[in-house]
Amino acid sequence: MSDKSVKDQVRELLDRLPDDCSFADVQRAIAVLMWPKQEDGGLKPPERLSPDEVKRRLREWLKSERDK
Repeated sequence: MSDKSVKDQVRELLDRLPDDCSFADVQRAIAVLMWPKQEDGGLKPPERLSPDEVKRRLREWLKSERDK
């Protein structure tokens, strides 16, 4: 984990991006900056959910939407 503040990290990120970057470019760069890192500094692979867990979460979400 970096000792730099979030603002400092984002400022450095913005300085590295080209002047003609889009908001989408900035969003992607921040997403990469926030992504969990491995011990060697590389990005951790995303957590994979089992199909049963995906179904469970979807049912839960659908139920909460129906209850609104």
